Amino acid sequence: MKIRREYVEPRPYNKLVGIPFSEVEINDKFWRSRQKLNGDISVFKLYDKLEEYHQIDNFRVAAGKKEGLHLGEFYYDSDLYKWLEGACRIYLLNKDDNLKRIIDSLVNLIEKSQLSDGYINTYFSTKFPEKRFKNLLILHELYCCGHLIQTAIAHYNATKSKKLLNVAQRFADLLIEVFLNEKIKDAPGHPEIEMALIELSQTTKNLEYLKLAEHFILMRGNIPHYRRYAIKNLINMKKTLELAVELDNQYYRDNNISEVPKSEVAEFFEDLKAKELLHLFIENLNGKMYQHKTPIREETEPVGHCVRATYFYTGVAELYAETGDESLLTALESIWQKMVEGRMYITGGIGSIRGTEGFQKDFKLKPENSYSETCAAIGNIMWNWELLKITGKCEYADLIEKLLYNAFLVGQSIEGSEYFYENKLVSNGEDERKIWYKCACCPTNFIRFIPSLGKYVYSLSEQGIWIHQYIGSRVGFDLEDNTKFNLFQKTGFPWKGNNQITISLDNPKEFSLFFRIPKWSKKTQILVNDEPFKKEPIPGSYLEIKRKWVNNDKIDIDFEMIPRLLKGDRRNKSIRNKVAITYGPLIYCMEQIDNEDFDIFEARFSEKTELTTELNPNLIEGLVIIRGELKSGKKFKAIPYFSWCNRGSTKMQVWHKIK
Repeated sequence: MKIRREYVEPRPYNKLVGIPFSEVEINDKFWRSRQKLNGDISVFKLYDKLEEYHQIDNFRVAAGKKEGLHLGEFYYDSDLYKWLEGACRIYLLNKDDNLKRIIDSLVNLIEKSQLSDGYINTYFSTKFPEKRFKNLLILHELYCCGHLIQTAIAHYNATKSKKLLNVAQRFADLLIEVFLNEKIKDAPGHPEIEMALIELSQTTKNLEYLKLAEHFILMRGNIPHYRRYAIKNLINMKKTLELAVELDNQYYRDNNISEVPKSEVAEFFEDLKAKELLHLFIENLNGKMYQHKTPIREETEPVGHCVRATYFYTGVAELYAETGDESLLTALESIWQKMVEGRMYITGGIGSIRGTEGFQKDFKLKPENSYSETCAAIGNIMWNWELLKITGKCEYADLIEKLLYNAFLVGQSIEGSEYFYENKLVSNGEDERKIWYKCACCPTNFIRFIPSLGKYVYSLSEQGIWIHQYIGSRVGFDLEDNTKFNLFQKTGFPWKGNNQITISLDNPKEFSLFFRIPKWSKKTQILVNDEPFKKEPIPGSYLEIKRKWVNNDKIDIDFEMIPRLLKGDRRNKSIRNKVAITYGPLIYCMEQIDNEDFDIFEARFSEKTELTTELNPNLIEGLVIIRGELKSGKKFKAIPYFSWCNRGSTKMQVWHKIK
């Protein structure tokens, strides 16, 4: 499908071309209400928290606008950058003048925080200038830089100002000067800089940034004497953090502050069990924690910290899209297959051990150990999106859908003011959402992701337009001959399986529409202009409809959306003889608050339990609930997993006994 190129982001080895989220207008009630909530309320509440917890003050200190000391953790800069990236994306959609004023003030502050050589990191520039680039493995310098770069690109796209982009380029140029050197055997421990540099290369057309990203990616698994390298960095981290605590405590004493906050890093380590600490130490020494154990071309399984892993795999996929290195794609496809077959929860969540927030061996997926960090869900969506553009395979779009409605969406409360960092599949009633975390990566990541939702709905190829997600929306652009094209999508998702696509065209055009047929839809009916489409849709694939389209052509698609009991995989001991409830793209759970007549942990299902759906407009935001009868004869009620813990703390579980 030939369109004017300014609308798209072509990469030479992608089969599909993404459409910027700003060109896709989300207008359905389910998702648009969430985007509006985040744009009107959540983004400002999180800004207040960034003020309260010193993320912004740290830049004021670095810029010389305020006397004081960097307070908080070594990764705090990234929280501000992620928030700012989200704010820029929201501004691009909403043009909120109040938000723009905040954006402008922060961009000015960041610019003034940059040192003369281009370096910018408030933790090191104000506290430990002599320790710059001494611990890439653990202390997040280049992770923060990567978020600065992505934020700068978002700011440029939203405002057309190059002020922040120039800041990012100056820092990236410094990295090229320091690290694009075969003599330096080092690479960042938390991936992020890789995909940021590739995106910066695409934005600026400077291939040096692409080369540096490739250098960092291929250095992993190739650092000589790795165990010695890891121990050196662990010792460096310990000394740096101890000195930071001393400096912080002195600052609090000098300013007569009696309530000294405890380090988030210290709290994390104190909460770990002995087994988790041992696992963390081992994975630090063997490199798995940071995806450093094996060169990417030789890797066959997902390992280590899940957010690091998905960010790294996203960067590798973007590198393939630019270079066409088949060995990278082969590795990524093997890693993905291993993940979905034995290292991923039913919600799409990943991470089954707290110590490393990471992967374990196949089928080590106890529901009570589900970490499933919200950031990992976002990273997984990003990775699957890159694989989808490369291959056009439906399995990646199917997983994006699962992640969107379950592992991602559960990360924020319905009213948009509270969050989950980790997402359990069973709760004893003590869990609660929080307004903020000292490690605030998940709230700020949520706020930067939600406005970009439109980019995951459609894409283009030479043959036509692909519909990946069934989200009510409009997408429009000018074809190469200046014909105006618009596609309108109305949908009942996620509560009903009905969808209608309407085409608006100035002139008749021949091209293909590719419709994703979700794997969960066993029967799909398609009408084109009210006439049945003859080709049988295959679940888990794309259906191509090629014809000469005219103005007001319409396609009606009805996916079979019925509640089902899904039996646990027998290879996973913890869910043998258990079932979960699914409904289209949604995973369901039981909360004790809805089932007061019995203990949900003792409830037993029959494999032949009949399930019925019911729209309850008064429950939380209005939900489709599922009802059924237990073996005991008692009635139960289940709600979508994403909506749990929105009425206070209560027991919850996803997997239910059948024996």
